[in-house]
Amino acid sequence: MNVMGKAHKALRSSVKMALYSLRLFPEAHRADAVDILLSTSAVVETARGKILVLNHGRGSCWRAQTLMTKEPDSLKWIDSMQPGSVFWDIGANVGALTLYAAQRGDLEVWAFEPAAVNYYCLAANCELNGFEKRVRCLQLGFSDKIEIADLHVSQLMTALSFTFKESKKNKPNKKTYPSIQAVQLCTIDDFIDRYRVPVPNYIKIDVPGLTNEIFLGAWRTLANPAIRQIQVEARENGSGQRIAEFLSSYGFKIIGRGMRLEGQLQRDLVFGRDASPAQSLPLATQNLAIDMPLAS
Repeated sequence: MNVMGKAHKALRSSVKMALYSLRLFPEAHRADAVDILLSTSAVVETARGKILVLNHGRGSCWRAQTLMTKEPDSLKWIDSMQPGSVFWDIGANVGALTLYAAQRGDLEVWAFEPAAVNYYCLAANCELNGFEKRVRCLQLGFSDKIEIADLHVSQLMTALSFTFKESKKNKPNKKTYPSIQAVQLCTIDDFIDRYRVPVPNYIKIDVPGLTNEIFLGAWRTLANPAIRQIQVEARENGSGQRIAEFLSSYGFKIIGRGMRLEGQLQRDLVFGRDASPAQSLPLATQNLAIDMPLAS
């Protein structure tokens, strides 16, 4: 560890000790301390200016610190979107990509996040940046049916990635969460029909445990030529194969691969199409696409 690293570690240790001493103060004083700490946002420098992020715990701080480096290909993808387009961020978390997209000022952004703790931070981040009129934030989840589902979550842990389906496999580093939260789920098709919202031109999907169901609940929307590109968190040699097969029925093909961790790990796939052959497909063919089993 270099000199700067040792100094940083020593400073962090001192700060933690000082904050720990706050636990000895009366409740009202501790509450004041929290308000003071939250009043100073994390600042992210971008080519378009600063983005402010609510510094609500270690997870939120990490999201801010890695906003420009965690998913560089996703940022390039957002940069390439046509002005005036509608962008849906499904599984927005605390809004890293939402904020970057909204900062452009020429996109209509919709952000969907079911976890209450992350939704709070998402909405707060939009408020901090004055993006309330650029982003529609909704605490909502998508699936292949309309129902109430349990999200495995902890409202005391911000900016983490929660899931509707916890893996039953025993993994040494497996994260588990002590609580569940009831979440309203609907299909993309029903949401657009019921509320008469514009069909998105670009969709990002990052919802652990429900990706396949989200596609199955969007079979009519996927046939709409308004949708140009879809980014999905999936590995090409894993679940991405079945997703690619499913989306090919609607004229989509892989046009980009998102790399993370300094280009060492492929985690995202971008699907695009020049036109929409699915619009003219017979209904029976469309139903075959719906019934196609997707790998989890």
